[in-house]
Amino acid sequence: MAKRGRPKNPDNLAKRRVLQIRLLEAEKHAFSDAARISGLSLSSWARERLRKAARDELRKAKKDDDFLL
Repeated sequence: MAKRGRPKNPDNLAKRRVLQIRLLEAEKHAFSDAARISGLSLSSWARERLRKAARDELRKAKKDDDFLL
């Protein structure tokens, strides 16, 4: 019988690290609302926005940002 559920990601795509940040309740509510409006999970929404911000900052500083592509 076939296994049920979503197949595992390959090791190179598996997300293994957690970033914990402290927020005001209002910030979390606003971020959650924005994620819902975007049709993304809060985690995906935050990761996408952080990647864009990091890419912009690194490019301004003329730093290598290959991992963000």
